[in-house]
Amino acid sequence: MIHPKQFPYYPEHVPKELKTGRFWVCCDADKVPLVAWETYRASSTNPDTWRHYDEVTSAFRARPERYSGVGRVITDGDDYVGIDLDDVRDPDTRELLSPEAIGILVSLDSYSEVSPSGRGVKVWVKARLDRSYVKPGLEIYQRGRYFTVTGQFLPRFPLAILDRQHEVEALIERQFPTTPRRAPTEAYDGPQVALVEYLDTIEVLGEVPDGTGVKFRIRCPWISEHGAGAATGTYIGQRHDGGLWFQCWHAHCASRGWVEFRQAVRLRAKKLTLIKKGTYA
Repeated sequence: MIHPKQFPYYPEHVPKELKTGRFWVCCDADKVPLVAWETYRASSTNPDTWRHYDEVTSAFRARPERYSGVGRVITDGDDYVGIDLDDVRDPDTRELLSPEAIGILVSLDSYSEVSPSGRGVKVWVKARLDRSYVKPGLEIYQRGRYFTVTGQFLPRFPLAILDRQHEVEALIERQFPTTPRRAPTEAYDGPQVALVEYLDTIEVLGEVPDGTGVKFRIRCPWISEHGAGAATGTYIGQRHDGGLWFQCWHAHCASRGWVEFRQAVRLRAKKLTLIKKGTYA
């Protein structure tokens, strides 16, 4: 019996192959990953915080006040790719809301389940990619991410995780078309500020390979404005010529660049300083 505060969960429908290995985490109501039976957060990039499926499900059942759901980490060593479609389903009528979403699901035709909110769909496929792809409404993960698992499958699709290499590549080609990288007309010649100076006041989720310099995936300063507090799709970096940049894929951050990010970080740092001094009201 699922506790009212917990996400829907039907373990009998979860593919058996996902249950093997030490790749599982619990999560709270905000989908923050948690280590089973512990009091600290899990990380989708730290294997020491992952547990076996049975450990996680036992903690989920025993501690409903702490654990709202369970999830499986997608790792670089997996043959799995996870596709996350946001806001494509009506939780009341259980109908998919757009022909585009239906087309994506039909083309992938692999194990698909309803997300905890009832509004999204997560698809598991077998494929290998060189990196992940993220934009508002569609996220394709090759590694460094965990998916909440509900077992609330969509009955029109298989209960197995199938090989969909060509289908995923075609989806990426359609949804993430490549455009020639336009070189800046002149090199950055402003003040040389090290990106590391900004990393101490934000949550860094991981470094991302980038041919133009260094790039980090971070928790957005405006994450509260993201749909359901989504923590994906936000990056900062520094080009080889010293130029700093900020980019967030979420719609509320479309007009925000490095200047806005810098201001937000400085205000946060000032607030923390005042709090430590006991002068912040």
